Amino acid sequence: MEPSHLSNLQPKQPRQKRGERRVAELLAAAAEVFAQTGYRAAAMSAIAEKAGAPIGSLYQFFPSKEAVAEALLTRYLNEMSAEWEELDDRVGAIDLKMFVHDLIRRHIDFTRQRPAFSELIEASGLFSRPSVRLEARAIFTRNVQRSLSVLAPALPADRLRQIADVTVQLVKAANALNKHVARRDAKAVMEEMEFVISSYLETRLNFPSVAPSPN
Repeated sequence: MEPSHLSNLQPKQPRQKRGERRVAELLAAAAEVFAQTGYRAAAMSAIAEKAGAPIGSLYQFFPSKEAVAEALLTRYLNEMSAEWEELDDRVGAIDLKMFVHDLIRRHIDFTRQRPAFSELIEASGLFSRPSVRLEARAIFTRNVQRSLSVLAPALPADRLRQIADVTVQLVKAANALNKHVARRDAKAVMEEMEFVISSYLETRLNFPSVAPSPN
């Protein structure tokens, strides 16, 4: 980990377009390094080298590895919120089965496109802001709950939150399965998970029965 006196410093905010581009390049490089080596083994020098930037430029914007990781996670959490807002716009126009399909696919795509995300979430206990894992879960759950409130507006908020909590865990399980199941079986396994989640939601939201997908 970085020296403790550095981790208390705040990242410098870029004031010009050039600075914004440099920060974006540094964060993109950090994402690659974190995904490849893990947070613990990642070095500031490796991030600077990957970005093709002087080490001093990296420290100018991020005084520690922790500051880089937290900036990257903040960006990911903002992108997560935006991603689920797009799904919100579709909820009223799609059926339950398509909602579940979209929910699983978006979560899988989100983590696949950001391989450093899971690594940083797992390492978040090393940060000065250890609640980041809870923040990520809260964003996911809150957005699922909002979608469920459109599908079942008569249910009370507390009940929807409980259902959203379970749904989030099932979607995460689908993502974990997708990572480890053989590629030839992935489609069939995801269809099974869609059926599991759809069946759970149809019961809890009082929806018509969902038939299993044909093999």
